[in-house]
Amino acid sequence: MSTSSQDAQLQLDALVAAGVQKRDVFADVTSGSKTAIERRGMKKLLEHAEAGDTVVVWRVDRLGRSLIDVLNTVNLLRERGIHVRSVSDG
Repeated sequence: MSTSSQDAQLQLDALVAAGVQKRDVFADVTSGSKTAIERRGMKKLLEHAEAGDTVVVWRVDRLGRSLIDVLNTVNLLRERGIHVRSVSDG
């Protein structure tokens, strides 16, 4: 989840409405200059997520700063047996 005040709250509300517990939300406050796997929130997520888990995101583009970054992140999660679900993209 990216965090910029109102947008962050909107994303959090959507995740909670989708059944995600607030304690299970990993967020980054960053400029977007780092790739997803360089960000603190993604590192924490990767430490906690296990094969069979599902990562729920507000929109799939929240997983990276560019299309390539998003694809690399999704591939990394899939290689670990972790599913990805977007509440906005379907």
